[in-house]
Amino acid sequence: MRPNMAFSLGLAATLASAVLWHGPGGAAERFVTRSEADARQMLEYFEMKQLSARIQQDPVARRLIYSGSADDFQRSELVRLGEDLPGIGEARWSPARSALTYPLPLVVEAIGLALAAFLIGLTISAIAWYARREPD
Repeated sequence: MRPNMAFSLGLAATLASAVLWHGPGGAAERFVTRSEADARQMLEYFEMKQLSARIQQDPVARRLIYSGSADDFQRSELVRLGEDLPGIGEARWSPARSALTYPLPLVVEAIGLALAAFLIGLTISAIAWYARREPD
C-alpha cells in the first residue's frame, strides 16, 4: 500500500470514529444528561427551583444556559458557579446567544482530539520507522 493511501485511510478512519463516537456512540447525550443533572442539583442546593438550566443543543456545546427570574447578584453568581461545574466552558442567561464564540461544538472538539491522537501516532511510527532503517 502506498504511504499516501495509508495516510488517507487512517485519517478518514480517525475522523469517522470521532463523529460516530460523538453521535451514534452517545457521548454527546451522556455529556448533556450528566451536565444538566449537575446543574439541577446545584440549583436545588441553593433553593433556586424557579430557575432551569440546560446545555446548548444544535450543536451540542459546553455552554450552560439558565432561564427564569433572578436578581442581578443571583445571575452573576449562578454564572460563576455554573462555569465551575465539570465539563462546562461557559454559562449564560437565555437571551444572549452567539454562534461563533467559545465553547466549540462537542463534535469539533472530538474531531480535534482524534486528529491530534492520529498525528501523534503518525509521528511516533515515523520515528520508529526511521530509527529502524539501516544507515546507507
